[in-house]
Amino acid sequence: MGNISTSRFFDVIAMSRNDRQDNDKMTLLVGEYAHVQGAETLMPSTSAVFYLDFKDLSANVFRAINPDLVISPVIGTTFDCLELAEFLGGTEFSGRYRVVLEDIPRPDIICREVRSTHPMLDFDVISGKLSATKRLN
Repeated sequence: MGNISTSRFFDVIAMSRNDRQDNDKMTLLVGEYAHVQGAETLMPSTSAVFYLDFKDLSANVFRAINPDLVISPVIGTTFDCLELAEFLGGTEFSGRYRVVLEDIPRPDIICREVRSTHPMLDFDVISGKLSATKRLN
């Protein structure tokens, strides 16, 4: 889990997307650890992972991490995917945002809502239980 007190050092340890090798990806898992635990099985195998609680997320921290992919639960204890989509839109995030849905019968409703309020965001859902057999492209 990221420690927000060290955020001033992120610019030293996090490379910008332009400075990374083609196969060096960064994934940001947003949410309480218990809700995003296991989501690393959904990521490209070449991706580095950073965990951060939504309450610790700021524009400066986000720029320092500079993720290619953001994954969160659709609803966390302190936020939901619309709030995170709003934050990502404000940072001009150009990567992909995916939410993990478990046991939600109509994920198309969530997709339609997020896509209509944030049309420039590359948004989609990952349905079902977290498992090692699912991987994002």
